[in-house]
Amino acid sequence: MRDNPAFPGYMQLEVPLINSTNLYAEELISREELPEGSLIYTHNQYDGIGYADNKWESEPYKNLTVTVLLKPVYLNAADQFFLTIVVSLSVCDLIEELIETASPCIKWPNDIFVNHHKIAGILIKNQLLGPEISTSIAGVGLNINQTEFKKAPNATSLKLLSGEEYQVTEVMTKWHKLLYHRYTELKSGREQLLRNYLDKMYLKDQFHNFIIRNSLTRAAIQGVDRHGLLVLMDEENNKISCDLKEIVFPMLG
Repeated sequence: MRDNPAFPGYMQLEVPLINSTNLYAEELISREELPEGSLIYTHNQYDGIGYADNKWESEPYKNLTVTVLLKPVYLNAADQFFLTIVVSLSVCDLIEELIETASPCIKWPNDIFVNHHKIAGILIKNQLLGPEISTSIAGVGLNINQTEFKKAPNATSLKLLSGEEYQVTEVMTKWHKLLYHRYTELKSGREQLLRNYLDKMYLKDQFHNFIIRNSLTRAAIQGVDRHGLLVLMDEENNKISCDLKEIVFPMLG
């Protein structure tokens, strides 16, 4: 057990070698009860997963690969996208705290970009109990000290941005506290969280060529709807709503 002003009594579990912290966390909580805010992390994740089984490239001992357990029992399942908002903003807060000149953006729904390059990815899986969320496991992969990427040519890292070397577990501790602050906001109100998320949306209000439902479409991102679907407007002022499987973003930078 650890004492933390953010998540009192949370557990912190380091796994030496693991395929995916999210998969491990999912299996672990099926067997035992863990306090909210508990962290499962590794310095050597060899088969990290992203959305739709995409793989997350991470050089051993270079990056943050961590999963946190949340229990937002007060949150209706219909509003579960707010967990994506909370975790995404916490990672942006972390990057801004570590590098004052960085301007992280959220590439919908939950990839974090800096200067058109991906620096972090988030994967959240919720377990529902009727109309409410009982538990949520949120995995974060943040590129910290890695400087070469073979499988992710548009990737960047904290070290590439600042030239500095970082202590990975110290970065994790900072993020954990920032996550708690955003998570607390979720309990007290959601309008400001949504505004913060919209302010950081990658390519928002900019016309670009997207591939939407297999068709090239010039459009600008307007925001998200209450269910987390992406909302765009084309050049004829037609509103377009789509989920992640229906859109391909342009490659910039």
